[in-house]
Amino acid sequence: MDNNFLVIENISKSFGDNKVLENINLNISKSEFFGLLGSSGSGKTTLLRILGGFEKPDTGRVILDGTDITNLEPFERPLNYMFQSYALFPHLNVFNNLAFGIKENFTQKEIEINVRNIAELLSIEHLLNRRIKQLSGGEQQRVALGRCLIKKPKLLLLDEPLAALDKKLRSKTQLELTTLQKKLKITFVFVTHDQEEAMSLSDRMAIMKNGLILECSSPEEIYENPKSLYTANFIGIANIIEIYKKGENFYSDDLGINFKLNKELKNTKTNILLRPEKIKIQSINNLKTNQHLGVFS
Repeated sequence: MDNNFLVIENISKSFGDNKVLENINLNISKSEFFGLLGSSGSGKTTLLRILGGFEKPDTGRVILDGTDITNLEPFERPLNYMFQSYALFPHLNVFNNLAFGIKENFTQKEIEINVRNIAELLSIEHLLNRRIKQLSGGEQQRVALGRCLIKKPKLLLLDEPLAALDKKLRSKTQLELTTLQKKLKITFVFVTHDQEEAMSLSDRMAIMKNGLILECSSPEEIYENPKSLYTANFIGIANIIEIYKKGENFYSDDLGINFKLNKELKNTKTNILLRPEKIKIQSINNLKTNQHLGVFS
């Protein structure tokens, strides 16, 4: 796997006095489904727009498949950007929306073949003659995705791709999106504020806050072993307990009990993370301390 397929190097961006991104560094692999997760104002969308060429960084570089694309215009980059609003053409039917990006480079017969192939892949071949206003939100999302994928980009950028869908359809589409991405082996980078969406879709994910990347790892690693209090609280439901060294063990004032940790800590005071699904209730006569505790500063 090419770990340097997409290199984001020392990217910083300010709007006036507002520092939106500060020294962002990321390496994203080829065919990876990579998530940028953060609350509103964390800088994730600005970073995605810099990758797409819609914003220019103040400092740093973006390198895609060995080529520096930092100063290229959006239409010069071998990537596509799927907007949150989908940005479909309401005056065109589904077929012509899908064909729009390739109509100048292919014959009419080739266009028809390409459109049919992508429509079958997304199960929208029965919608090709419909107008955009005649489609449901889920169908519009498929058309927008198909319009991006038909050009076979090296990189697909998705801005809150499932935000417009209801909860039931969102869950169904998450599975379809990951299946499609693995089949096409295109690198996907998406932004979201929805932790469940990020955990479900991402091979790896970066947690962003105030223009910084707090940590970057697999969803499982971030959930089980967060490196900061912010991430522990942001991802899932967290019971965070402060403990401090007392004799040979650690002690919690909140719970009034001792903790014996299975790892050495340099600090005499720290926090432990206990997820609800890790809690097991037992009779006090049969108590065993064998549950996993995440420990962080």
